[in-house]
Amino acid sequence: MCGIVGLKKFSEPPKDSDINGVKNALLSQKHRGPDNTSLEVMGNSIMGHNRLAIIDLNERSNQPFYDKSERYSIVFNGEIYNYPELKNDLLKKEYIFETSSDTEVLLYHIIENGVAGINDLQGCFAFAFYDQLEDEMLLVRDHMGINPLLFSIQEDAILFASELTAFKYMLKETSINQSALNAYFQFTYVPAPDTMIEGVHKLLPGHYLKIKGGSVDVLEYYSVRNAEKVDMPYEKAVLEVKRRIENAVIKRLNADVPIGAFLSGGVDSSIVSRMTTDFKTSVNTFSIGFVGNDFFDESQYAKNVAEHIGSSHFPIQLEKESIVESFHEVLAAYDEPFADSSAVAMYFLSREAKKQVTVCLSGDGADELFAGYNKHKAYIRSKKPGILLKVASKVAGQMSGGNRRGKISNRIRQMKKFGDLLQQKWPDSYWMLAQFISKNRRDNLLLNSSPYKSKIKPGEDNLQSFLMTDQQFILPNDMLKKVDLMSMNHSVEVRTPFLDREVVDFVNGLPDEYKYANGVGKRILRDAFRDVLPDEVFSRSKKGFEIPLQDWIESVWGNVVNESWFSKEYIENQNVFSIDGVTQLKLDFEKGEEEEATVTMWAFIVFQNWFERWMEK
Repeated sequence: MCGIVGLKKFSEPPKDSDINGVKNALLSQKHRGPDNTSLEVMGNSIMGHNRLAIIDLNERSNQPFYDKSERYSIVFNGEIYNYPELKNDLLKKEYIFETSSDTEVLLYHIIENGVAGINDLQGCFAFAFYDQLEDEMLLVRDHMGINPLLFSIQEDAILFASELTAFKYMLKETSINQSALNAYFQFTYVPAPDTMIEGVHKLLPGHYLKIKGGSVDVLEYYSVRNAEKVDMPYEKAVLEVKRRIENAVIKRLNADVPIGAFLSGGVDSSIVSRMTTDFKTSVNTFSIGFVGNDFFDESQYAKNVAEHIGSSHFPIQLEKESIVESFHEVLAAYDEPFADSSAVAMYFLSREAKKQVTVCLSGDGADELFAGYNKHKAYIRSKKPGILLKVASKVAGQMSGGNRRGKISNRIRQMKKFGDLLQQKWPDSYWMLAQFISKNRRDNLLLNSSPYKSKIKPGEDNLQSFLMTDQQFILPNDMLKKVDLMSMNHSVEVRTPFLDREVVDFVNGLPDEYKYANGVGKRILRDAFRDVLPDEVFSRSKKGFEIPLQDWIESVWGNVVNESWFSKEYIENQNVFSIDGVTQLKLDFEKGEEEEATVTMWAFIVFQNWFERWMEK
């Protein structure tokens, strides 16, 4: 993956100020592509690129990339996994290639097929394609939103980039997006199409922009909700799932740089790691653990799987001292406020992996496809909770505490949330399970608190609708955003076999009972790979990619928290938070009893750090 930055003026060539803005924006994304940084002015456009060389390492594949006539150009972030097939089709039409890169194939494929060619692409991608003769630009984002693409429509131009920070150098004025602010303090991230900056938008997955002259159209070319139902016996479907996932892994092993895999020891990463070692020799795997915290440390499970599959395993053991030393760098990696705390672990995991490899395969996306989260189990159980669960959740609701610091307190937290779920009707139940910070907390903390209204409609009250909403909402905005931010901060490309389009379309067409049965999610995925992995992988309970957040915040407080962020003068000048709400948040966090206070404090710290950095001129 790489970074792209640029603009298209609507009716005139770019000015020197435009060029300087794009140059500075490119520098802000240098970490995304340290191998080459280039900028070209072409007609009414500026095309900028930060290259992380993965396929065809020769400088001949640097971007912006032009066709021979120099009428067309492209800047491209990502990988086209089916480019060999697309190249063969183009060769039959007498196209001549001068590189072995997928970039050149992508350029000629769009030249040949236009916007219709977008639907042929299999991979992760965000690209800008420009036709100088027609003064027409396409901005395209992949079908699942694996790669980011942001844009802003101005009076005389459209701006685009891979990260929000780039717009700091291209926009004359900026202000906080109040809708995004409310969403952030509900979900701990900003859902597309919003960003934290007013007027800057994330292009939705499966969408493209068509800019011709001064007109801008936003168009959809793909949706997970369009998957056709699959009518296939279960045993046959198991074999088909396995075949498609194996093919997806094989497609993602094409690179001219070292490849490894992230391995937690859970079902998803273990399957991907196993398939990687099946089709590639000398595979490095990487896991992360937390010294002195057995509740969060799953590194032994990863080690067991690595021994079973024969990978060269690199366990990363995090100690508080090393975390404190690097925390400023962790926070600086956020282009906008993002408070999913597992991103911190991803930062350190990617940093260590970079010492060995440039590409890593991951298990991201499997939970959203195959019903692997605890919330999916809670949703199913809420349909027929039974008297014991009702009583347990009611009792938990009357208890103090409830956090992730230990097994008992975590169980209390889960039962409290289940009790809240029983009070909700669909689709409110979906949004309740998706949020981490309550309305009461937001109302107390924010000066302008209002409910976030998503344009995504969950659809019917069933498991598949739940999963598809996850794929549209949580997957691109939280899970994939986290991976992109932290891996690309260390110039590591992460590839996600479970999000292969042929896998996604097939699995989304399967019946609910193929995915969840007898209180267990990922039924068909487990059965497809049960014979190639240790029983331990499938028997232990689901655990997310979590970190000891309360302990970490307390450890780094003196190093990264500016006490003035809590002062009356700072809060009033900032005009975002209520001083009473901030004071209460600090008191609740210091008690250390409620999970919500810890999550909200982390969201507050991340926001204040970002705000301080963004306001610097």
